[in-house]
Amino acid sequence: MRLRVRHTTEYRYLEEVQDSFNELWMTPVDDHRQCLLEHRLFVEPLTAVRGRQDYFHNRVHDFHATTPHKSLRVEVFARVLTFPSPTPLPVPVGQLEPLRERFFEFLAPTARVPLHLDWGQMLGFRKPHAAESLHGYLLEVARHLFRSFTYDTGATRVDTPLRRFVEGRRGVCQDYAQAMLALCRSHGIPARYVSGYLATGVGAEGNHAWVEAFVPGSGWVGYDPTNGDAVTELYVKTAHGRDYDDCPPLKGLRRGGGQEELKVFVSVEAEPR
Repeated sequence: MRLRVRHTTEYRYLEEVQDSFNELWMTPVDDHRQCLLEHRLFVEPLTAVRGRQDYFHNRVHDFHATTPHKSLRVEVFARVLTFPSPTPLPVPVGQLEPLRERFFEFLAPTARVPLHLDWGQMLGFRKPHAAESLHGYLLEVARHLFRSFTYDTGATRVDTPLRRFVEGRRGVCQDYAQAMLALCRSHGIPARYVSGYLATGVGAEGNHAWVEAFVPGSGWVGYDPTNGDAVTELYVKTAHGRDYDDCPPLKGLRRGGGQEELKVFVSVEAEPR
């Protein structure tokens, strides 16, 4: 499927910003599941943009705006060809046991996904059996979270702790994804946070987030607890990490500016054949 992505982020400041430094995780990846056909990035005020790879091999762009400004605008345009993923092999959960050291980073707790709580009990979901299909279990987890929570853009913020989301039962895709990470990691399943876009479905109005879990013999496989299913060719991946903090769409620091107003517009459309 050919998808066209447009993503505009605009900050307006009450006072003049003297300078700001920003990092962007907005470039679609180019891998076995999707092919990046075109990518353009525009920043206003006009400034030099540098590209690099981060620790997790994501493509990151950064820029330092030194011209005083009262607004900052970042526009991204991309064209991506996505492919349907084959059904993962029905390997048993027990095959993950020898891989714990290799995938330690995606099994360990983080600030956003702590593991000292009994997430299985709090989320009302069982432990996997060693002999059952790992893919089947992961689909069950995604569908359970989809049924257990209500998608509500006003219920949580980017800094809302996972426990508060679980107790309140309402939130956004970031919360759903990190809840699935907590369940997976609690039961020894390597799982990573994924940032990107979705052409249709709940969460398609902005950046989207889901989870990739490691399935032996099939590699990293995507699951979307916000929509209760496996990832399809409607998804465009931009980055992955241990949790949201490793791959936010945009983060930065500024000097001056005072109060700010943020506007974000995202459009993901299928190109006509």
